[in-house]
Amino acid sequence: MAEIMPKLTRLERRKSDLLLTYESGDELSVEYVDLRHACPCAKCAPNRNEDQTSIDLRESVEKLANKKPKVVTIGNYALSFEWEDQGCSSGIYRFERIWALANNKDPDNGKPYVHGPW
Repeated sequence: MAEIMPKLTRLERRKSDLLLTYESGDELSVEYVDLRHACPCAKCAPNRNEDQTSIDLRESVEKLANKKPKVVTIGNYALSFEWEDQGCSSGIYRFERIWALANNKDPDNGKPYVHGPW
């Protein structure tokens, strides 16, 4: 049975991570480097399909400055993060993806990135 995700009620941008508060009372965090590595955009996501390209992507985001991103709400279903540096700001992170990251789960559910209709 799928875990039910509680509603995100608060997001705090801290020095190196996001502090997420849910209506269930859970307070979870996501490191910025983990958020960047899990970018769901069409440029970044395919790089996580293979072990070596995922390692390379991880190393490249670890080299970027660890600064607070600007957070943009996308409708009632997602957030976007705008980074000051040259890192990717194209990803649209569904709330379920952020919840998975905060719970140390694979936000891609073990599936490779495939471009096209879902």
